[in-house]
Amino acid sequence: MDQIEEMKAMIREEIQSISDLEERIVFKNLMEGVFLELYETNVKMYQMLEERVMNDLVYDINRYLIRTGLVERSYMDKSHHLMSPMCEEDMESPVYEVSDVRRKLKEEGKFRVATVFLQCDALEVREILKNQEGFTGIIKAGKEYSVEIRLEPSKRYLEQMEHLYHLFMKNGIPWKTINAPYLFKMVDICITSLPEEAEDKEAVTNFGGDFGEYNQFIHYDLIPIWNVWHLKLESVGFPVACSDHENYEHVISIRDYGTGHAYLVEEKAGIRSVRQSGEKLLVTGKIANAKKWDVYMIRSGSDHKIDRYTYPVMENLRKDGFAERFQGKTGQMVKTKGELERFIRGFGLENYIEYQDCVLEEESQELLETYPMNFFMEDEIRDRKGKKRLLIYFKPKGKDRWLLRDLASFVTSEVQELYPEYECGGKLV
Repeated sequence: MDQIEEMKAMIREEIQSISDLEERIVFKNLMEGVFLELYETNVKMYQMLEERVMNDLVYDINRYLIRTGLVERSYMDKSHHLMSPMCEEDMESPVYEVSDVRRKLKEEGKFRVATVFLQCDALEVREILKNQEGFTGIIKAGKEYSVEIRLEPSKRYLEQMEHLYHLFMKNGIPWKTINAPYLFKMVDICITSLPEEAEDKEAVTNFGGDFGEYNQFIHYDLIPIWNVWHLKLESVGFPVACSDHENYEHVISIRDYGTGHAYLVEEKAGIRSVRQSGEKLLVTGKIANAKKWDVYMIRSGSDHKIDRYTYPVMENLRKDGFAERFQGKTGQMVKTKGELERFIRGFGLENYIEYQDCVLEEESQELLETYPMNFFMEDEIRDRKGKKRLLIYFKPKGKDRWLLRDLASFVTSEVQELYPEYECGGKLV
């Protein structure tokens, strides 16, 4: 029971204790008309003050929340209110001939015939990519032909992730690591040789691969999805010259898409700032003419009851409270184990992995169990030689054990931004 309800209960008890009817009526009117009204107004004003202080501290840390998932191609609805394919080409069924395969082999030495998902632990993914002896493939192009194949990490999705990072930088938005465990398990099946007898004009109608003991991990026709949508939007009206006589302000309408979402704008010529004002985006830059803009909408909202996801949807959500915003405003460093534990628990991943402890070790040649999810962020200032290692121990709790080291990699990638002077990694215990 909150304070206002407790106050009302006390008043009701006091009213019941007054025996004189007229005095009871006067007291009741006084309490309802003056005291309770004043009290509720005071509570509302305090809440408004609290909200203003929170907003002044720093922007909503979860406004640019990124969600990632993985679904079967046949279940993906392009009209989904929240999620869309990371690569639009995944929704297409490519048609190609033997001549196309030969041309790619001549130009690049390989031809990507399919992209598959490896449903296994991060260490097993590492092992599969390292030991590929005995992998064989068969393509059907009129007849069936044996082909040499190999598996390679699928760079298409990782490039999308890196592109989003650069968009954040261009728009002046602080970057938060994307919790994207599935992207690091997507691999391309590449043909590396083709028999001479295969006829160029024959269409390739089927492909099959044999990966030996790893066949159980291979899943076809799964596509990564996220809540980022690429839009092409036109300027509204004419650009307005700014007072510096160098830049112009452009107006982009987002009325058709909603003001509750976050928006990022891309422009090769460069932009100085992007602001959202109601149903408009205000873009300032040196572009003098009205044009079409590449706008990326980060969609917010909740899942519908009928939504179905093959695998759990992951978020880079952080608990949003006064301590988090004050720390972000002041740039306060995380110095104690208790503060580090609070930071890690802020991601709400205790159903999968639970923080246990951390230790500082001397530089080690031993491979870490985790990997950097911010692989595209290079430290060009600090020398990596002689760095100590900050090792974080996690207790596995989730039933999807094949996913846990990837989630630990997400957490340690965020911790790495806190401690650039160390090499940060994780270990399941």
